[in-house]
Amino acid sequence: MSDPADTSFTVDAVWNGHRFLGPTTFYSDGELLHPIDGPPPATGHSGRAGHSGGAHHRIGGTLFPRLTDHHTHLGLTDQHALFTGGITHAIDLGWVPAVAAGWLADERTRPSVAIAGSLITCRGGYPVAAGWGPPGSSAEVGGEREARLAVRENIMLGASRIKVTLNTEAGETVDDRVLHSIVSESHARGVPVTVHVQGDGQTARAVRAGADQLAHAPFTERLDDDLIAESVRRGMSWVSTLDIHGWGAPTEQHRIASGNLGRFARAGGRVLYGTDLGNGPLPVGVNARELRGMLDAGIHPDAVLRSIAGLRRADDEHAPTVGPRLAWVSAPPPAGPDAIPDWLATARGLTVRQLTALADGDGDGDAADNDDGADARDRSPHPDPDPDPDPGPSPDPDPGTTPHPPTRLSPSEDTA
Repeated sequence: MSDPADTSFTVDAVWNGHRFLGPTTFYSDGELLHPIDGPPPATGHSGRAGHSGGAHHRIGGTLFPRLTDHHTHLGLTDQHALFTGGITHAIDLGWVPAVAAGWLADERTRPSVAIAGSLITCRGGYPVAAGWGPPGSSAEVGGEREARLAVRENIMLGASRIKVTLNTEAGETVDDRVLHSIVSESHARGVPVTVHVQGDGQTARAVRAGADQLAHAPFTERLDDDLIAESVRRGMSWVSTLDIHGWGAPTEQHRIASGNLGRFARAGGRVLYGTDLGNGPLPVGVNARELRGMLDAGIHPDAVLRSIAGLRRADDEHAPTVGPRLAWVSAPPPAGPDAIPDWLATARGLTVRQLTALADGDGDGDAADNDDGADARDRSPHPDPDPDPDPGPSPDPDPGTTPHPPTRLSPSEDTA
């Protein structure tokens, strides 16, 4: 295999966080890919070109610095399969905090992870009795003091956002005073708040309380235009999670969520790709149905791409530095937007070392796995430069299904 630190690559296209750039050459320092200014080298596979004069590979295809699923429950899925399936970064929105904290280690065979810790709810509130979360995955609070303590405890264990549930269809919720205390305590510590809203009036409560994000496009009521406008004005982001409503056979809740999401996007709201992975038979990796649902909701194709592949960098004509994780699609970008979902669903999560092995023709790049696994997790000189891609507003048996039998209720009852 070529020395990853003495190799350059040319791809057909690279996503810079806002748009596709044409053929681009990168040199590798062994951990990261750095763009080389100027036209791609004329040499072919294994020629001698690039930054260091080492091996050069024309691997073609399309390079993404990241593909992020903004709503997962990693305790209910195979994280290694998720990375192989193209997701380089994952936001876990609810699990046992001490367990989830272990996922923050920089293990390169799985996505870079950000966590919310336990879901904050009232005593006996959703999802305590839902059956999908183990003991400790919910923090039941009885008042403002306990709510603030729950926020602090989650943050101490590595939470970079706080999640609270408002699900009146499942029973009682925290009251408005407790909800406001959760938001204020989180914001005082620089941490945004994501809210699960389910039931009439719950989106309005989350907006009034100053929440930063909705964990799902609201699916139990059609929101009025003024509430959507207020959500946009406050800079909230909404995570899509459309495919949980039917898993390919859209339900009435899918119709409601799609309508709300499309209106939010057209009003200028920021939509983020997220699947609620772990909730039923969802693809482990990039979900073409989720992306197609977003397009069908009327979200512009560029916004759909930014929802999963956005970067916090200037919208310019420069290629970004990529790595240590990356996503690669073997074909150039499709000509039309209708082809984007199926095309992007072929993405593969790789490290720079795995990309080198792939370019060398060493099978599927797995030969480099031992160099990027658990032994490397905390000693890398190049940790993921932005492990938490969206902290807030502006801020395998079957590869098509989850690797474990679904353990959760139908989306009408349980969509964490």
